[in-house]
Amino acid sequence: MKWLMCLSLCLVLCGCTSAPVAKDNVEKKMNVNVIEVSASSIDEIEEMAIKDVEDTKEKLESERDALSEEITDFNSYTKNVDKVKAYYDGALKQTELLSIQLREYAYKYAELIMNEDTSYKVKYKDLSGIYEYIYEDAGNAMYDIYDKTVHDLYDIYYNGIIKDAYDTEDYDVWSDASSDAYDDWSDCVSDIYDVWSDMQSDIYSFQSDLRSEVYDHDDKRAQKKMDKFKKSILRMKEDVND
Repeated sequence: MKWLMCLSLCLVLCGCTSAPVAKDNVEKKMNVNVIEVSASSIDEIEEMAIKDVEDTKEKLESERDALSEEITDFNSYTKNVDKVKAYYDGALKQTELLSIQLREYAYKYAELIMNEDTSYKVKYKDLSGIYEYIYEDAGNAMYDIYDKTVHDLYDIYYNGIIKDAYDTEDYDVWSDASSDAYDDWSDCVSDIYDVWSDMQSDIYSFQSDLRSEVYDHDDKRAQKKMDKFKKSILRMKEDVND
């Protein structure tokens, strides 16, 4: 993984906050026995991956806005801090679900190509689309979510409402609220970054390893790479359902 990309993500996520997602989506149960992608072409997979990211972004934006309308001053913040924490938990959950979905798209993308009646040369070339459309386009769009949605909450709460209350509130109360708010935000930033980074690393390694086997015309090893990646996805789906 490119160091500059990781560094830039760290800087972006220094403005990250999580969002409470709709309950039905947060508690969504994934089918742990199959790869849940119904696409029949790689073009369809590319579109579906970006749409999933965009849908997540819209959801986080909507819930961020609703929360910021409800919490407008220090008093309302302290009374609703559990809702802010739920927002963090929800955003992390949505990140975990989305990271699994993008892995599934990468797997299905590869499966469609490997099942085509084409030459190794064509398959090798077509598999590069996993990097271009899933790793880069969808992955970077996922990373942008937390710059364009969650970053705002850092400014609204920790660096906004709480900071502004320094001169008007009891210091001990203010200090505890400020410290807790930063810790909650920081934990969210770290957790979301880890989820995103692990996803990107997995997808990159999968497409790179698979292309190497195709380049060597080694069908057995290519299938082993496919099976290994699929098993890892199914294990993640089990974990996220717990």
